[in-house]
Amino acid sequence: MNKPFATTKQQKIDYLDDITKPIEVYKNLRQDCWSVRQNGIVKYHCHGIVLKDAEFKVSQSGRNRVLRKKQKNVHAVVKGYLEINPEKAPLENWIDITYNPYKYHSFVRVDTVHSVRTAEWVDLLIHSELSPVIAWGVK
Repeated sequence: MNKPFATTKQQKIDYLDDITKPIEVYKNLRQDCWSVRQNGIVKYHCHGIVLKDAEFKVSQSGRNRVLRKKQKNVHAVVKGYLEINPEKAPLENWIDITYNPYKYHSFVRVDTVHSVRTAEWVDLLIHSELSPVIAWGVK
């Protein structure tokens, strides 16, 4: 069964079981979008989403499988809370974030290639002219 595609803020809220619980977002390469998962179940797909209090997570065993088999699998996610008022986000000092299993063990800052573990805000926009993942308050 195909999952719904959320295009509005209300759909992004309605398709979740509980907006007070964290979600995981990962790049869906087959559909060229973000997949949003809650409690281990994909709830919907979207082209853009903003998270608060996010963690950048990479399963090393999943990454090792990619390196060994040269076949992609879901092993890297951004975990956080759906931000229902993204207009509250800071306007400046956002940092481009990237992940490539063939180059890095974790998500990294594009400018310094230092590992990134958490961020206060993460904006994921699949068709951005800039980086598709930007973060503010990075640690």
